[in-house]
Amino acid sequence: MTNYNAPAASTTTGAPVSKTKWIVQLVVGALVLGNVITLIFAILGLVKADTDLETANKYYKWGWIAYIICAVLWIIGIIAYIVFIASMMASMPTDY
Repeated sequence: MTNYNAPAASTTTGAPVSKTKWIVQLVVGALVLGNVITLIFAILGLVKADTDLETANKYYKWGWIAYIICAVLWIIGIIAYIVFIASMMASMPTDY
């Protein structure tokens, strides 16, 4: 006797998820600017990629957003440092 209430067997299996983008984010976050927040998001994305792809993609997106924010802050800091050094040199007395 056939049980019609039983769920049908799945004929398709989930394809393995390529984790390349999280690995690239991990390497870039570690080697360029050493952004810890990006590293955390990349690691969380790697861990979640097999079980919850939607959340892993959100971690990926927020990792790059954190990286861009950090890069902009670095650039602002470097510009502020150059302006500070230039203003200190301009205010130095020139007569010895």
